[in-house]
Amino acid sequence: MKKSLILVGTQWGDEGKGKIVDYFSSKFKAVCRFQGGHNAGHTIYQGKEKFVLHLIPSGIFYDHVKCFIGQGVILSLDSLLSEIDEIESKGINLEGKLRISRYCSLLLPIHAKIDQLREDHKNSIGTTRRGIGPAYEDKTARRSIKAFDLEDKDLLKKKVFDLVSYYNYQIETIFNSTTFDPGEVLKELIEKYKKASKYFGDVTDTLEDIYGDGDPILYEGAQGTLLDVDYGTYPYVTSSNTLATSVGIGSGFPKSIFSDVLGVAKAYTTRVGEGPFPTELFCDDGKKIADIGNEYGATTGRPRRCGWLDLEALKYSAKLNNLTSLCITKLDVLDDFNQIKVCIGYQVDGEQSSFKSRLLHKSKPIYKTIDGWGCSLKDAKNFNELPIEAKAFIELIEEFTKIPVSLISNGPNREDLILR
Repeated sequence: MKKSLILVGTQWGDEGKGKIVDYFSSKFKAVCRFQGGHNAGHTIYQGKEKFVLHLIPSGIFYDHVKCFIGQGVILSLDSLLSEIDEIESKGINLEGKLRISRYCSLLLPIHAKIDQLREDHKNSIGTTRRGIGPAYEDKTARRSIKAFDLEDKDLLKKKVFDLVSYYNYQIETIFNSTTFDPGEVLKELIEKYKKASKYFGDVTDTLEDIYGDGDPILYEGAQGTLLDVDYGTYPYVTSSNTLATSVGIGSGFPKSIFSDVLGVAKAYTTRVGEGPFPTELFCDDGKKIADIGNEYGATTGRPRRCGWLDLEALKYSAKLNNLTSLCITKLDVLDDFNQIKVCIGYQVDGEQSSFKSRLLHKSKPIYKTIDGWGCSLKDAKNFNELPIEAKAFIELIEEFTKIPVSLISNGPNREDLILR
């Protein structure tokens, strides 16, 4: 039996995971999202058409692939229905193809409101302002509205009214802003669920059946390792566990941990929002990377902060996720650089240091400078066709992280991939 595959980001998100999941989806019968919410933004090109998926797994464009959203995902029905409408407007019927766990915690408009008020108030950490943090707070505090609550109207009413009362107190007394009508919140929630209810079902048992039939499963991670709520650059992190090890809990299928793990990393580093970023560039090189790489958030539209590849951080991610291989994306963005720098360690208070998230705010990068290749990579179809300098760049990544690079992206389109 072919092994299942967990695909995770190894940086601060935005590594180009959507395209890579899209590539691998043709080789699997099932793709499952297992954490995060509609703060994810996975960009896929279908010919000349661009899609940005926030909740629905990136395998949705293959006829033979069934897509699942596991219970570890925080679910916005607004975002879900919008995404379904966009995909079905292109002639893709999702009924029977998409299944969502009834155990998902729901994200309501009031979560987005409180998130925005907090970000505007003080001590902003640069969230996507979509309500992900407050929704995960509710899950941990045991006041979440679960999808299955929509099947019990009396219980649902009580939970909605209690939740709205909880947040209205903050909205009014702390932020002096307009509160929500619990009756309207309940009414809108019921109406939206009626439209989406046909997509909900048992994800755990279905994944078990697929696995039992000998078919491997592709697990699609969101955000990136350095945004993990426990192992990332806290507090400038997301609200979920983004590591490959969280797939068993988030999918509801513990056997998922017996999978290969592919880590996706850009050939440079980007970050959106606040937080430490040792290799960030404030010079023309940083602007050049941003312009060539079109570095604007797929979810927020915010410009991304850009910097050189941080191999020390990548090695940290490789260990945490127990990576079996790496995919390097956007190698072509570096085509026009005569020299390229990579971070191979840090100086902290005058002493050399490895990656430690608690010290990253005062970590100064130690760089190794290598020659650029100074030509376009777009026509390269295999590793041997790459310039010697580009091959040396990939081999340096492998040598430093001790992880083989099995896939290289040398352009934005589906076919712009070099398989090793």
